[in-house]
Amino acid sequence: MDPNDDVRFLGRSVTSLQTMLRVIALQDPSCPRVIPDGIYGQHTARAVSFQQKRAGLPQTGITDFATWQAICAAYQEALVEVEPAAPLDMVMDAHQVILEGSDNLHVLLIQAMLQTVHQVYGNLEGCSLTGTCDEETVCALRSLQHCCGLPESGILDKRLWQLLAGLYTQATGNGDRKTHCGG
Repeated sequence: MDPNDDVRFLGRSVTSLQTMLRVIALQDPSCPRVIPDGIYGQHTARAVSFQQKRAGLPQTGITDFATWQAICAAYQEALVEVEPAAPLDMVMDAHQVILEGSDNLHVLLIQAMLQTVHQVYGNLEGCSLTGTCDEETVCALRSLQHCCGLPESGILDKRLWQLLAGLYTQATGNGDRKTHCGG
């Protein structure tokens, strides 16, 4: 954005501005809420003035470069609170599998997920947290494969990982035991 631009008249920039203001308001309910409609009306101007006051800028309701920068900074801070936590992606090479006896650093994570899913859904087998893809882990993987209608090989491939990760996410939600584990 050019420091000489007045954002009020730049359609997509107005929607971007309004989206940032909306996220800031989600994190802080004292902020005025706006609907990202691309129209720089009185609600947007009021929310901009509010952010200008917070940033120690003149309260004009006009988004100049300094205001845009201040709103961008507030938006970045708000995202930390508003966005979900970053997902964990396990990297598996093409055709890579984890099978009994595999020496793989992901095994401990897989075991923890299997154990958690077992606690929530008792019909799936759990396993101990050993960090080794042992017989107990293979049995828990076979149990998961059985419940998913897959061949019961006890081998974790990308497809089974995706099923386990989805089931784990569904079972744990935000991690609150009272909500998800019947505690």
